[in-house]
Amino acid sequence: MQIRTPKKYRGVQRRSIISCRRLAFYLLIIALIAAGIGILINQEVFAPVVQEALYDVIQQLEDRAATMSVPEPTPTIDPRNQLVEADNYWRQGALGTATELYREVAPSLPNSVEIFRRIALGLINSSRYDEATRFAERAINADPFSPDGWAIHAWALDWDLRSKDALASALHALELDPDHSQAQAYLAEIYLSLDQAERGEALVEALLEDHPDSPEAYRARGLIRQEYRYDYNGAREDFQTAYSLADNMNLFAVDIAILESNLRNYEIALDFLNDVLEANPRNETALLLTGKGHWGAYGNPAQAQRYLQDCVDFNPENLNCQFWLGYMQNKLGSIEDASLSFEKAIELGSLNPQHYYWAGFSQILLGNCSRALAYLEPGLRLAVQGDYIQFAADIETVIPQCDPTFAGRAAAEAAGDA
Repeated sequence: MQIRTPKKYRGVQRRSIISCRRLAFYLLIIALIAAGIGILINQEVFAPVVQEALYDVIQQLEDRAATMSVPEPTPTIDPRNQLVEADNYWRQGALGTATELYREVAPSLPNSVEIFRRIALGLINSSRYDEATRFAERAINADPFSPDGWAIHAWALDWDLRSKDALASALHALELDPDHSQAQAYLAEIYLSLDQAERGEALVEALLEDHPDSPEAYRARGLIRQEYRYDYNGAREDFQTAYSLADNMNLFAVDIAILESNLRNYEIALDFLNDVLEANPRNETALLLTGKGHWGAYGNPAQAQRYLQDCVDFNPENLNCQFWLGYMQNKLGSIEDASLSFEKAIELGSLNPQHYYWAGFSQILLGNCSRALAYLEPGLRLAVQGDYIQFAADIETVIPQCDPTFAGRAAAEAAGDA
């Protein structure tokens, strides 16, 4: 039996006509409408504010997007291992390899005068004088108060045939350090380049009294003895002493090779050049001299051509290698190839009348008289201006093959000058 319990009487509850929630909603709507009307009426006032807020939001979004797209930062490369490797190659005399390693590590050591000095010296050793000058300038920028940078800058400029500019840099190096032995040696060489050999000789003799172990001083005196005193034995002795004091400096071995080549001691020259090329296969001066040495010593144009071709392959801008490559190509009967090599040497700025003679003569052999005269006539002017009597005579001998009136015209001009 289920007992039913009557429910408690609660009466009837009445709803409020307007609830609080609805009232708040209506008031919010009214406030927004009023605000919209106010903004519309005063849009000139509110527009910049809204626009600026909108730009801020856009800028924040752009910054977030840019941050999301930036790659993870890479760790800075530690240059110490490469630097040790470069130093080892430098001491071994492999200056070409060392120079390339120094160039790789240089951006990590922008304030190292010694790194840029060595790069400049290595480039001088490779006959790349314009590049050497630029890196010497970076040595100066690394520390303008270091005489080392100014000294190598002077030497690079002198090698680049800018001796007057070199003089200023050498003197400034000595203002910073009057006892700087390298700057004094370089200054002695600069005086020789400026036709002040006696002044350079006095400077280097005093330098050797104070610094008897300076390889640069012995080299400078060797050059003065060779080019000014014509004392070839004394020059040889100085160059050998310089090389013994700094046997990693290939250019001292090249100095000996040049001296011996000029004396037609080609086999001795080739021995030194082989040592240079073993350590620096891309040394352009050594390749050039080795090619010429094989021709002079053995009369072997094929062997000479291989070295000269390597030189041109390493640096097509080397006009001397271009000319001598053409000379060997001509000897081997490759006249068209030879003509292109001679033309390239002249395009690179050669003012050597010998180069113009061979460029013109190769065109005569090819039957191109108009092109031949385009080289022979300016070559003759260069020979006369430079007092190259033999080259002038050689050119005058071949011009009539393309210009039969040349002999008569030359006689008439000579008579008019008289």
